[in-house]
Amino acid sequence: MTASQSYAAAGRFTSGPIAPTLARFALPLLVTNLLHSLTGTWGAIWVGRSLGADALTAVATATVLMYMVMGSAMGIGTAAGVAIGQSLGARDMTAVKRVVGCAIAFVGGLSLVLAGLGWALTPAIVDGMAVPAASRGFAITHLRMTCLTMPGIFTYMVMMMMLRSSGDARTPFRFTLVWIVGAVLLTPLLVSGIGAWSGFGMAGLGLAHLLSSGLALALIVVYVYLKRSPIALHGEDLRHLQPDPVLLVLLVKRGLPMAAESVIVQGAYFTLLAMVNTYGAATAAAYAASAQLWGFVQLPSNALAAAMSAMAAMNIGAGRWDRVDQIARRGCLLSFGISSAVTVAMLAAGTLPLQLFVPRDAAVLAEALHINHVVLWGWIALSVTMGLFAMMRANGAMLAPTLIFAATMWAGRVPFAHALQPWLGADAIWWSFPFGSLLSALVAWAWYRRGSWRRNRPMLASLDSQYEEGHLGE
Repeated sequence: MTASQSYAAAGRFTSGPIAPTLARFALPLLVTNLLHSLTGTWGAIWVGRSLGADALTAVATATVLMYMVMGSAMGIGTAAGVAIGQSLGARDMTAVKRVVGCAIAFVGGLSLVLAGLGWALTPAIVDGMAVPAASRGFAITHLRMTCLTMPGIFTYMVMMMMLRSSGDARTPFRFTLVWIVGAVLLTPLLVSGIGAWSGFGMAGLGLAHLLSSGLALALIVVYVYLKRSPIALHGEDLRHLQPDPVLLVLLVKRGLPMAAESVIVQGAYFTLLAMVNTYGAATAAAYAASAQLWGFVQLPSNALAAAMSAMAAMNIGAGRWDRVDQIARRGCLLSFGISSAVTVAMLAAGTLPLQLFVPRDAAVLAEALHINHVVLWGWIALSVTMGLFAMMRANGAMLAPTLIFAATMWAGRVPFAHALQPWLGADAIWWSFPFGSLLSALVAWAWYRRGSWRRNRPMLASLDSQYEEGHLGE
């Protein structure tokens, strides 16, 4: 997508029909996230069947840590995406180039540091997580391979987020297919081998993602340059790869709450999981099976939230505040409707999807179905929360969503489960999920209506004034 095409996309986002545009923009992202989820499931299934349950434990350990550190890249990508969307809405291509160079340079450097530290500290991390002895070797191997993938994956993620913020959702989808198809094809080959070749075992899973994501990153870089995308840096634009300290501080400041959010959310889940484990193996198995489905239920609301953020940022940059509330209302209604439909379909399927993850144990399946009957409805309320948070972030308000999540998770969901356990037993844990989701939706709505997030200036406004006054160098 060229600069002129990006301006045209911004025009559609700032003047075209809202609901259809949101749906068209969100669809490629939805499919991309769905395929990513299925790819993760495929890798876990293949490792479990080829190398055993101990190796599967190692996959879970690395996945949790990857999601936690990935928040740093997502935070910078979100902040950069908001700045790019606002700049395109204001038709300021120079600002776009400044943000792209700064974000790519910072995330590339940060990911190299994290990868090096992760590789060196892997044995200590594995021991600190009390990984069982039988899984320790698998965990060290897989976590170190995961660290090697960080620079490529983090850079690719930020590029995708910036492309979407420029109004281009199809390009990230196409090249993510390269990554996904490559990982699906390479995983069996590199883990188990073929013919007389035995493969790389546990290291093969990380190597499959390293090669496939590296190929996707290389191809998308070539593509954005050939198509002269707004995020491609040419000639003098390359100077922006030496980050402007003031711009970098701004992006980090705005991105830090998003990074912290992943730690806050994962920490709450860890706490509740520890509570679940006290009820025995059957309950833990039922919970694990149910939780595998929750991510799929949340996919539509996550995709629509990304679309709402991109559209709202462009409208804010263009000064079209008259459309912002319309985007929030129609986007949340669309997300609410789709999440409701997916929830009903999931419940109507009964134990059928649950049988993919647990043996045909009637007691476990019955408990898992009971958990879903309680929990799944809460994700409908969360879809509204995600939409409202997307609107706030579109105007650079990153801290409020993080604080709301922290409060509703740690002062709402977790205490609720602890307080009601003496009366409800394990049901207190299940009911804490819809309670926390509903609480976060109510607080998010109140802050959306009455909070100060609307008074934020465009993210780059302070930088522009400093450049005009000559306080910052070229």
